[in-house]
Amino acid sequence: MLIKNIFFSVSVLLSLAIGTPSLAGIAQDKELKELDIIQSNLDTQKEWITYRHDQAVAACYQQFWMQRCMDKARVQFLKENKVVRDQEIALHDRQRYVNEVIKDEQDQQRLAEYQSPQKVKERAENRANFEEKQRLRAERVTELEERRKDADKRAQENRKTSPLD
Repeated sequence: MLIKNIFFSVSVLLSLAIGTPSLAGIAQDKELKELDIIQSNLDTQKEWITYRHDQAVAACYQQFWMQRCMDKARVQFLKENKVVRDQEIALHDRQRYVNEVIKDEQDQQRLAEYQSPQKVKERAENRANFEEKQRLRAERVTELEERRKDADKRAQENRKTSPLD
């Protein structure tokens, strides 16, 4: 059963690794989901390998040649784990490739959107609005400074014309 699972996983991984890259984002998302399923299957296989190793080690304590039995169990564990690890390496390579393709497509979409005539016009309008606001702010600041300079003079004039005097 384990060999069939391993063979199936290897065949799926090889078909994914050799397959042509898809250009649609939906297909890549679907492929990422499939790769996640394969990863969960590999995790399950690793857990079973660890479980069988732990069982073998526990059984070794009942034997006279305990160390030799544990060494054999360890060798078997490493052998099975290497098969799963090789599959994981191929899987992770494919995941990195798919994620890279998705990122490249998103970057191209962002660049195309950034360079679209509508966005260019919008940025030009925003820049013009900003410069106008800066100019108006500068005018208000200079007007305020002039009013502060003339504040004493206006205060004197207001005192002279005040009906309360």
